[in-house]
Amino acid sequence: MIFIIAPKKIVLASKSAARKSILENLGIEAEIYITDADETLSGDVPPEKIVTELSRRKARAAAGVMGDPSTLIIAADTIVECGGRIIGKPSSEADAAETLSLLSGNLHRVYSGITVVFGGVAESDYDVTEVKFRDLGEREIAQYVKTGDPLTKAGSYGAEGPGSAFVERIEGDFFNVAGLPVPKFADILKNRFGLTVFDLSGRDMPDIPERMG
Repeated sequence: MIFIIAPKKIVLASKSAARKSILENLGIEAEIYITDADETLSGDVPPEKIVTELSRRKARAAAGVMGDPSTLIIAADTIVECGGRIIGKPSSEADAAETLSLLSGNLHRVYSGITVVFGGVAESDYDVTEVKFRDLGEREIAQYVKTGDPLTKAGSYGAEGPGSAFVERIEGDFFNVAGLPVPKFADILKNRFGLTVFDLSGRDMPDIPERMG
């Protein structure tokens, strides 16, 4: 019998309100830290490698600033792929409207990478979810863009908010579309750190006895 040390603090290396909300729904209170990690990648990089690498960079940047191995850090990155085109956050309202027109009536894939750093160890994974949009009209696209919601979202929409009106069906993890693949997160905690999401909930997180091996 050995004791696994539970984190003394949890940090979400993201300014995404959707990711923070997902953690809160799991009962996890996390401090927000926004990194200045380099998000440029050169060459023809597959989408799963993009989101995995960028989540890792964000997590390690936050870990370097925190400098405390007892802090558990969560970072994620999300992109959309449609017809071989990689789509991140829009650069303008016009860009958002163009993206939504591209997604209209089509199937696209949402990739989210996640990295957890704890005790000096970084573990990463990713998930992919297929999303089918209904046929959208120009007026509803313009109305949605004017709300400002798509301007901070990969793929120019948020499935957890008013953008949900565009979604005809989802195949896979819904939370992955919202930006934080919860099952992958839970698997990392369990398989790499011997923790569960319930160990992270609440303010008091004592050492947790766990039989290893």
